[in-house]
Amino acid sequence: MVPSVPENTGKGGKQAESALEHPAGAPVILRAELHYGSPMFGYVLAIALLAVTCAVRLAEPGLSEFPFLFFYPSVAIAAFMGGAGPGLLALFLSAAFAFFVSPLPPAPQNWIALAVVGPLLSTGFAHLRYIRERNHAVARELARFKFIGDHAVDWILLLGESGDIRYANLRAATDLGWSSEALAGRRIESLALQTQRETLRMALDLARAGAPKPVEVTFERRDGSAVTMELVCTAVRTGEEQMIYAAARDTGDRKQIEKKLLEIRHWESLGALASGLAHDFNNLLTSILGNASLARDIVPADHETRPMLEGIITATERSADLVRLLLATAGYRSRYSEQLRLDQLLEWTLANQRLPANVSVTKEVAKEAETTPFLGDRRSFETLLWSLISNAAEAYGSAIGQVRVAIRSGRAPALARDARAARFEEGDPGPGECIGIVVEDRGSGMSPEILDRAFDPFFTTRFPGRGLGLPAVRGIVRAYSGKLLLDTAPGEGTRVEVWLPCSKN
Repeated sequence: MVPSVPENTGKGGKQAESALEHPAGAPVILRAELHYGSPMFGYVLAIALLAVTCAVRLAEPGLSEFPFLFFYPSVAIAAFMGGAGPGLLALFLSAAFAFFVSPLPPAPQNWIALAVVGPLLSTGFAHLRYIRERNHAVARELARFKFIGDHAVDWILLLGESGDIRYANLRAATDLGWSSEALAGRRIESLALQTQRETLRMALDLARAGAPKPVEVTFERRDGSAVTMELVCTAVRTGEEQMIYAAARDTGDRKQIEKKLLEIRHWESLGALASGLAHDFNNLLTSILGNASLARDIVPADHETRPMLEGIITATERSADLVRLLLATAGYRSRYSEQLRLDQLLEWTLANQRLPANVSVTKEVAKEAETTPFLGDRRSFETLLWSLISNAAEAYGSAIGQVRVAIRSGRAPALARDARAARFEEGDPGPGECIGIVVEDRGSGMSPEILDRAFDPFFTTRFPGRGLGLPAVRGIVRAYSGKLLLDTAPGEGTRVEVWLPCSKN
């Protein structure tokens, strides 16, 4: 829908201005040119002017030697205000007045002058009216274009043939951090990153050749940050000059949607793989573990095969743990649930798992969290707690460190983002009561590039890690419709929060 530009009417052919507020708050000035009236208005004006002129002529009979001198301004004004028709009417009425009403007949040269000058005045001033009206129409269309362009959600740029910016809409100027006036005259290549300028030149060359092609170009904002845009350039010849129309759209939203779709497919395929693998592999492990346990019980304690059987049993149990991690990563949720106390489960996990000697754990359990009911699978939450704690402990490497573990209850928070930290946030447990697990360390932290892959299965940057800790945490949180928050910064450590809704379990 094209927004209408308000028009004001008035006298004298002056311009009227109306200010419309755009969303950014700064006024956009649209010029609405005045219309001079319809031809009927010109006819009425012609008769009125002739009446005044005749009255003046009759009041000054001594000026009979210039009988048409008073009529020429009336002809010109009537033609300019109403068009050629009113101008010719004024000319005809002037001749009729001079012939029938004037007390003294005009001289022949005056009739000749009227016949020549009158039509020239009428057509000339009518043409001036046409030119003014056409200019006003162009001004209105330009105002509408500017209004639409400034309120478009995409970047709109008009470039000269050499790539110099002639016009930049409000969205482009705001995103880049400059005013439209500051961008005018600059070459568009100067706004792109140095490594992207060749791609931009290629897009401009394709536009000049009449074969426009969308390209992705990374531009640099005034504050030094970067934004990647999908740019399409189209060349249009206006007279002797070739203009380039450039439209750019931020690809961030589209990439986020594509990433989400890719994640959905990834989780679906991973879930199918993990469930099928777990089913078949668990059957094999059950057979191996059962036979190895029976063999160990049969042979004497000092038999030479006893250590071998112990090794088989240990490896089988570790394989079963790996299967559980795979199932957790795939978002599998057991059908068997029980009433859990996460504070007691935390104590049991720390007592039965072995942390590195250089890392200690401090526990903070809120009183209300001790009595908060929570229904879930015990093995899943053992995996969740130990994955979080072991991941935090591994962040210290061989350095001495401390891991802080807190269990709380309440609503899931929307944490303010630290400017130095990278953030991962997923899930929405809703407004109800939740139980939260917070694990924090002051270890090595993660860069944004590592955080992007931290939840990929089997991705790890640490020697003792298997790359299934954080993916398993994410899968369990997904299975219980919870929320996962992670803040990290290189050298500043990592803070992971898991919030699980009590009402949905």
